[in-house]
Amino acid sequence: MGSEKDRMLLLKKISEASFAMDEARLFLDTHPDCCEALEYYQNMCAVREQLVKEYVKCFGPLSSYDCFCEDKWEWVTYPWPWEGECK
Repeated sequence: MGSEKDRMLLLKKISEASFAMDEARLFLDTHPDCCEALEYYQNMCAVREQLVKEYVKCFGPLSSYDCFCEDKWEWVTYPWPWEGECK
C-alpha cells in the first residue's frame, strides 16, 4: 500500500482526467465530427481507467462499481475515498 500522499496524488490525477473527459465531452456535443476531439476523449478515458485501476489496487475501490467481491460484499470494509479529508 502507498502513503497518504500517494493516495491524494492519485486522486488528483483521476480528478484531472475526469475533468478533461467532461470538457472533451461538452466540446463533442457541439462538434460531433471532430476526430481530434474524439481521439482526445478516448485517450483521457484510457488514462482515467488506468489511474482508477492503480488506485483500486493500492487503496481499495473508489466506488461500489470498482468492488469485485467473490465471497462477500467488501465495499464497506475498505476506507472510503473521502475518509480522512477533514483533518
